Amino acid sequence: MTKTVLGIDPGSLSWDFFGLNDDQIILDTSIPTKDIIREPRKCITVIKSLHKKHKIDLMVAPSGFGLPLRKSSELTEKDIFLTLLKFQKKEKEELLGLGEILRLIKKENIPGVMVPGVKHLSTVPRYRKINKIDMGTADKLCTAVVGIKDQMETYNLPPERTNFIMVEIGYGFTAVLAIENGKIIDGIGGSNIMGFRACGSLDGELAYLIKEIKKENIYKGGVAYIAGYSDLSLKEISLLAEKDEQTRIAFQAYISSVQKAVYSISSSFSEKEKKKEILLAGRGANINYIQHNIYDALNDFIPVRLMKTYSQIAKRAAQGAAYIADGLLGGKYKPIVNNLELNHASGSILDDIFIPFKKDYLNRKNNK
Repeated sequence: MTKTVLGIDPGSLSWDFFGLNDDQIILDTSIPTKDIIREPRKCITVIKSLHKKHKIDLMVAPSGFGLPLRKSSELTEKDIFLTLLKFQKKEKEELLGLGEILRLIKKENIPGVMVPGVKHLSTVPRYRKINKIDMGTADKLCTAVVGIKDQMETYNLPPERTNFIMVEIGYGFTAVLAIENGKIIDGIGGSNIMGFRACGSLDGELAYLIKEIKKENIYKGGVAYIAGYSDLSLKEISLLAEKDEQTRIAFQAYISSVQKAVYSISSSFSEKEKKKEILLAGRGANINYIQHNIYDALNDFIPVRLMKTYSQIAKRAAQGAAYIADGLLGGKYKPIVNNLELNHASGSILDDIFIPFKKDYLNRKNNK
């Protein structure tokens, strides 16, 4: 019996949709994020269009920071807050973008599931989660699935023998994950590494000077802002780096941040030999200037190569989300999904935080 699955990646620049019918691609498309935010029902239109033609058996819904495996039809307002970690400006004001789309998805009679972020995984030791929130969002976990599939095919391995460090270079954020024996064992999320838009970890004293840190602070201060061209694309900034001194400095800062993250996360592997290679993914990984700079910085430490992609349009995160949906249904990718131990994911993204912060907002959320 054939199975139809759908994976969705809610990226900073685009929302990508990747549909499979027994491993045959039946949907491979992308919509600019600005269009989705302006008109959230566009996302629902894509989903319903596929469902009408093929009847979706399961979709991995856009999951933000992630949740332990949860049907999208069972989402509460507290769940939605935990996927976004974004306060409403006013008590009765709807959250735009992802939050509104999750509410719309909940209303549709289409089987969907929310998947975990890295912090929810039982394969990541608890001590690595202390005072951490962003260890890698749910879409980073999905991208890691594509890396596992890549190594399985490239080296003729079962999932439990795949080992690599994933560096995903997105439009806004960059993230680094450690995969050992086909399991995610550690992660450094986009809030903690300099990205092309995001500043990465904030110096504690700088955070003090900023005083009231807002979500917008997290999305600024990266390569584009250092270069002074915050409105340009990754490719345009990369071209500028060849002739503009300030842009070169911005890239040097970025490569240094990625290099430190890779060196840091390499210490999480149980054995030196487990660090087989670095797989590059994300929009920025396809740009030669970025690819070559990371190669030059890290290839002597661990071999670097570009992760395979299995679509013409949709990014790897959407592909991985579809593979997870297939695996959860017992399909071809069941061995990968079972080995990841997604069914053992648990807890909250806010667990094991020992730095005081106000939690009264959570207490006011409607859990119905």
